[in-house]
Amino acid sequence: MKSKISINYEIVIIPFLLISLMWIVYWGEFVSPIELTRLGILPRTLSGVFGVIFSPLLHSKTDINHIINNSIPIFLTLVTLFFFYPKIAYKIFFLSWFISGFLTWLIAENEGSYHIGMSSIIYALIIFLFVSGIIKKQLKYQAISMLIILTYGSLVWGIFPVEEKISWQGHLSGVITGVLLALLYVEQEKILISENPSYIPRENIENQLKNYEKEYIRNQHISDSNTSITYTYIKK
Repeated sequence: MKSKISINYEIVIIPFLLISLMWIVYWGEFVSPIELTRLGILPRTLSGVFGVIFSPLLHSKTDINHIINNSIPIFLTLVTLFFFYPKIAYKIFFLSWFISGFLTWLIAENEGSYHIGMSSIIYALIIFLFVSGIIKKQLKYQAISMLIILTYGSLVWGIFPVEEKISWQGHLSGVITGVLLALLYVEQEKILISENPSYIPRENIENQLKNYEKEYIRNQHISDSNTSITYTYIKK
C-alpha cells in the first residue's frame, strides 16, 4: 500500500520570508546613511500613524540584539499559528500587526521617540495562542506559548516601564490585542457551531479519532497488485 504524506510548507516558508524581510531592511539601513527609524510609530501624530504599517520591520541598527531577540520568537509563534490555525492564520497575523500598532500609536506618550520592532506582534500572537488555549482547554497551545515565553525571557516584564529604551506601550498593546483576538475567535467559533451543528473545530478532530480508534472495524482487501485498507468508524 502506498502512502502519501502531505506537508504544508507554508508553515515554515511564511515565517522565513518575514524574518528575511526584517533582516534585509536592517542590513539596508545599516550599510546606508538612510535613517528608517522615522518610518516608525510617532504616537498621536498624523505622520506617525503610518508607522503602524512599517514599524514591525524596523529595528535599531545600533543594537543588533534587538532584531536577533525578535527573530526567534516571531518564527516560533508564526509556525505555531499556521500549524494550529491554518484557516485564520493570515487574519490573526495581520490583525495583530495593525491593531497592536494602532493601540501603540494611541496610548503611548509623544516624547519625540519612534516605536519600532516586531515585539508588539510577538506579544499579540503569544497571548492569542495562550488565551485561546485556556478558553478551549487545549493544553498543547498553552505549553507551546509558555515555551516561547521562556525563550523570550523578558516577555512578562516587557509590559512594564522598566527600561527607558523599551517600548512597553507596544508590548502592552500586543497583550491587549492578543486577548481581544482570542475572545473574538472563540466567539466566532461558537456562532459557527450554533449555525452548523456538524462543524467540528480542527483541534477536536484528533480527540474524536482517538475515541473512534478502539471502535473500528477493519476490512482488508487484497489484490494481486496492491493492498488497500478500509477503516469503518462506528460512533456509539
